[in-house]
Amino acid sequence: MKNTISNNKKLWDRDYKWIKDGDEWDGQARYCGHLYENWKNSLIETLILPYLKNTTNALEIGCGHGRWSKILSENVTSLILIDVSPSCIDFCKNILKGESNLTYIVNSGKSLEGVDSDSVDFIWSYDSFVHMDKKVINAYIIEIARVLKSNGIAIIHHAGRNNNFLWLGFTRHWGNWGRNFYKIISMRRLKDHDGWRSNISRANIRNFAFVNHLQVVDQIQFWDVRKLYGVPRFNDCITILRAN
Repeated sequence: MKNTISNNKKLWDRDYKWIKDGDEWDGQARYCGHLYENWKNSLIETLILPYLKNTTNALEIGCGHGRWSKILSENVTSLILIDVSPSCIDFCKNILKGESNLTYIVNSGKSLEGVDSDSVDFIWSYDSFVHMDKKVINAYIIEIARVLKSNGIAIIHHAGRNNNFLWLGFTRHWGNWGRNFYKIISMRRLKDHDGWRSNISRANIRNFAFVNHLQVVDQIQFWDVRKLYGVPRFNDCITILRAN
């Protein structure tokens, strides 16, 4: 299945069961050898809370069932939750109905329509960009550059396939053989599936950021010095961007 906007909307809006509202995606924690709760808390304490200390207005792209939304809303003056899935937005409205600082937007799947330019201090997106194709990610980064305030930060979790082999991405659609072949050469993984990761590399993200005058602060796979906590499964990456 291709990583199109329509396929993403169909999957997350109607087909996916959301058995633990996103917390069922514990594969990165298990791959790192940690309990999911410990892994998630480490991520929050390292990549979310420190960036919210001086944040007034935040935005989450692909909020899903609010896996990260509550911790964001509790630490900012205003939070915008955006998702291509109407049912996901409705779910978040229900579980966060006591929060008065939230704005909800069902978007087109590639833009931040409804968000003012130069209005956001912090943007967060986890487990969403990993399923977006290259053109969609480029469109979002153009929008991120538009809405971020000067020195604003965006933290994006995305696929990190080997840049040298992206041109062979078409083999993913040649059945199991092609999918496994491309997984091995682009992710350096023999076992496991490919997590429906899109055909994107770290270099692609850096290039999109450069063209849109965003600074790449860092691109990481682990967020602790000992490399115990991170997103190594599927060779994923987290990119930290800063607006000029």
